[in-house]
Amino acid sequence: MAYGREDGYELRFGEPIDCCISIVDMVGSTEITTNIKTSHKLGKYYSIFINNMAVIGKKFGALITKMGGDSLVLYFPQTSNKNDKRAFKNVIECGITMLAAFNFINFKMSEEGLPPVGYRISSDYGRSDTARSNRSNNRDLFGSAMNICAEINRIATPNTMVVGGSLYQIIKSFPSSFLEDYLCKVAGEYSLGDLKRAYPIYSIASKYVRLRQDQLLNDTESINKSRGVEVSLIRNSSSSGNILLVDDDPDILLTFKSFLEVEGYKVDALNNSEDALKHFSQREASYYDLVLLDIRMPRLNGLQLFYRMKSIDMDTKIIFVSALEAAEELISLLPGIKSDKNIIKKPIGKEPFLEKINSMILESP
Repeated sequence: MAYGREDGYELRFGEPIDCCISIVDMVGSTEITTNIKTSHKLGKYYSIFINNMAVIGKKFGALITKMGGDSLVLYFPQTSNKNDKRAFKNVIECGITMLAAFNFINFKMSEEGLPPVGYRISSDYGRSDTARSNRSNNRDLFGSAMNICAEINRIATPNTMVVGGSLYQIIKSFPSSFLEDYLCKVAGEYSLGDLKRAYPIYSIASKYVRLRQDQLLNDTESINKSRGVEVSLIRNSSSSGNILLVDDDPDILLTFKSFLEVEGYKVDALNNSEDALKHFSQREASYYDLVLLDIRMPRLNGLQLFYRMKSIDMDTKIIFVSALEAAEELISLLPGIKSDKNIIKKPIGKEPFLEKINSMILESP
């Protein structure tokens, strides 16, 4: 039974909107959940997935329009301006970050004694009709753009992201630097409309995850070619360890770098988070004993960088260094992160700063 207002209508229809839509869908959840015996465990299984995806989406300016048991539909209102490069970058980065959260989500599943989850992500741009329920202020989107996004989602392989041709043409129209961090290739096509017009679909992945995979492959091949000759890859070129420091404030970088170098650490300091991600991906696995990240940074913020770095090297130790009052709340949902260990509040003196760093370095992985 519908609970409408006095006019008897359940939905209030609004103006159509041109924007990006993303769908995140669990793979094989129906079969998997038949083996989860209790309603409590079943609720936990879905909530771990949906809640983590929703948190990531909101950090990139997405609004949630539908939240099913095994899927999430988001839209990005800022992309109504087709010239807003940053808004479209957020759409792609949102999907990439969701994929990067794969290990963390399944770590949480394992902690709860639940089976692992796989998922796929689709995004596209187009016009959607809008409506609001009289019982909710949340906007619902429907129409051809939503339908196409749902259809192309099925073409994505597990744990990958695809985008439709409309979105791809927009991001391709931006300067070439827009796509330089990603690997894009044709993933297939969808028969669109009564005339069965071929609608192209593209896969998008992080270039930096692939760089690390290639690095590991090259290292393995080099060792195999040595034919028994002892090969030692240099992991740590300093007496204390290697540290990566990322902060957009040059004064903070200089101060903390000097603290750490006096202590004997080898420090790489970068003030651009995107450069830091590229730099990190080009190092050997476990090269850095510790990574220090500011939270509030342009381009990729510290939370986004956390997911991306962890997708490259799950064992990387990370500490957030921030002056934000809400820092503890912001990192509270990150798996494996504890406010008493993984956050340093700025400003901080040299001795307490080094005490925290030394403690983290000595801690077992």
